Amino acid sequence: MNVRASNMSAFPDQPEHFLNWLQNNSHSMTETAWQPQSFAPRALYRLYLNDLLKPYIESDAPRIFIETSDVSDVSFEGLRPQVTNSIGETFPADTIIVATGNEAAIATSGVHVTEYWSSDGYFDIPSDHPVAIFGTGLSMVDSVISLLDRGHKGKIHAISRRGLLPARHAPAEPFPIDADALLVADGLPRLLHIVRKMIVQCEAEGKSWRSVIDGLRPHTKNIWNRLPVRQRQSFLRHLRPWWDVHRHRMAPEVADRIQIAQQSGQLTITAAHLTSVKNKADHVIICYRKRWGVGLEELDVQTIIDCRGGSSRFSTTRNLALTSLMEHGLAKPDAVDLGLDVTADLQVLNARGEPSGPIFAIGPVTKGVFWEVTAVPDIRVQAEKLAKTLLEG
Repeated sequence: MNVRASNMSAFPDQPEHFLNWLQNNSHSMTETAWQPQSFAPRALYRLYLNDLLKPYIESDAPRIFIETSDVSDVSFEGLRPQVTNSIGETFPADTIIVATGNEAAIATSGVHVTEYWSSDGYFDIPSDHPVAIFGTGLSMVDSVISLLDRGHKGKIHAISRRGLLPARHAPAEPFPIDADALLVADGLPRLLHIVRKMIVQCEAEGKSWRSVIDGLRPHTKNIWNRLPVRQRQSFLRHLRPWWDVHRHRMAPEVADRIQIAQQSGQLTITAAHLTSVKNKADHVIICYRKRWGVGLEELDVQTIIDCRGGSSRFSTTRNLALTSLMEHGLAKPDAVDLGLDVTADLQVLNARGEPSGPIFAIGPVTKGVFWEVTAVPDIRVQAEKLAKTLLEG
């Protein structure tokens, strides 16, 4: 993972909960001396969450039931919401919480394409065959590490429009930023000037730019909410890729492996615009134009791993649960079309801009409203807040 163990607790008021779990439950793993600054594997975090849920699932009177199926419709039957799955089963509810996470990639079609989260698909990739990865963010990094862990020896070609690679984590204390210093920013250009000035000051004191980026974290929600919609859209078009690679960084040991793969020539990062993908019987031909190039170039690979994420326009989502909410007028996209529009209390707003009653949303599906809500430290705060709202209601 790309967040330190000290900040991955499931509980905001118990910051050492995950770290304590690691120290008591991961003796069979390679690292036994877990420290607050350690970066744990995703597989361990999955076990941690499973352990938290297990008592409520496996008890004699279970309180949590997990249904493995696709939601095809969300609607109301009278005053109660209900969920219908792809085989027509209906689940009435008092409350519905939309926690669908990040949108799935708009994958290139073809038998030689796998999405980064589908790790089982990696086993079908011959270890000596070339692979192309669409996207160069943290999902690409995860995919490369997964391939290397499986002994992949073939070439790995990662392609994105700008060819930007996430920065490396390094020790850095958050730079103390006074909220009043940000209030003078009357728009995106002024805000950018202030942040750059802070970075210059920080580096003049022998500190890292990371201190400023981390120091901004408590303020990003307010900054986002104060920006006019047009300037939020401008940020998403022009600045987001650079923000992402500085804000969402690689663990040092992961960055080392990526660097070694690059230096050996096994991994190449290319800034390019994809023009076509041609599926053949046993391989794929990718056609692209380099960012500063003129002519088209071709790449012949065995498999494509799509790490680009979902569409930049939430309203084009392929998730039937989300599209049904919008088709029934129970939800609408936020002002910048990144996710669902919600209130400060996480209640989903309907097509008229009014609360949809007992329908709530948490996590990345609310990022258009709150922006910084894609990582555990932010999602756990939302989850606790929503739990209290429901219990008090």
